Amino acid sequence: MGKRLVTLVTAAALILGAGVAGAGAASAAPNYLYCGRQYSSAEPELDYGDTGASVKALQCQLNENMSGPDLAIDGVFGGLTYNAVLKFQGCFNLAQDGIVGPNTWAALDAFSNIPVEAERIC
Repeated sequence: MGKRLVTLVTAAALILGAGVAGAGAASAAPNYLYCGRQYSSAEPELDYGDTGASVKALQCQLNENMSGPDLAIDGVFGGLTYNAVLKFQGCFNLAQDGIVGPNTWAALDAFSNIPVEAERIC
């Protein structure tokens, strides 16, 4: 019984020590927003009128990757989201069709790895 208690105390000390040591390092790291994890990791083709979690992820990524548009993350692909998609596509030399397909998702994903504090390109 005494050996189990020592093992348990040692394991707890290691876990707590690692948590405390990691806390300082994490606070110094850049802040990233992972819209896909928050709303949806699915990246289907999206167009005007679509709704759902994937549209929320799109709106979140547009907000974080562009200066402006401050879209409401409501899951409705309406006029403001459409205009933001057109602007994003133009900034990255993509076909400006307002449809979020593989090329637009790839560009959004590439810029989702930029720290939130970084200046937006578009």
